[in-house]
Amino acid sequence: MSRDNAQESEAIRQHWDAKYHVTPFECLSWYQSVPQESLRLVEAAGIARDAPVIDAGGGASLLAETLVQLGYMDVTVVDCSRQALDEARFRMGASASRVAWICADIRTFRSAKKYSLWHDRAVFHFMTSEDDRRRYLASLDACLDDDGMAFIGTFAVNGPERCSGLPVQRYDAELISGVFAPRFELVSSSDARHLTPTGSTQEFAWFTFRRTNR
Repeated sequence: MSRDNAQESEAIRQHWDAKYHVTPFECLSWYQSVPQESLRLVEAAGIARDAPVIDAGGGASLLAETLVQLGYMDVTVVDCSRQALDEARFRMGASASRVAWICADIRTFRSAKKYSLWHDRAVFHFMTSEDDRRRYLASLDACLDDDGMAFIGTFAVNGPERCSGLPVQRYDAELISGVFAPRFELVSSSDARHLTPTGSTQEFAWFTFRRTNR
């Protein structure tokens, strides 16, 4: 990693650590008591309970905890915020040992393990530069199994323009297909509405990708 990239990663880590430190998780705008859309997609994928699953940028989300409760045996959470990961581990108690927790910048994350399913709710839309997107997709390419699937949840084109003080890139199926091509092909897309803890709504779009032929 270059010095500039390392400094950028550290700044991002500090930003998200501060968010989790100042505000209780249940009050953060992205909080979900039940990650319904994520669970629907994972269950619909029909992967084996022992297949490797990664929650990219999962933070303190309840998805990993819920997947473990449902019997998934190989769950990894990668997030740049140590504060978020520590909160999730503390909440899960003894069962936290059944999840692999990795503090890393998803744009530079690499793993010897190949994942059958890559899940990302609201991380990719923070990749606002071409370089961000290139590095993110390089990580996805390096980590996803040849037959793996990727679920990407972003703000829809009518969703918020910013989140947690940062700009985002909003997507529809046509726009994100162009970004992920030619390495990945869009299989399906769907819309979802997230109700924040303060009672406002955020329009999301979910996209399912598979690898194209090598």
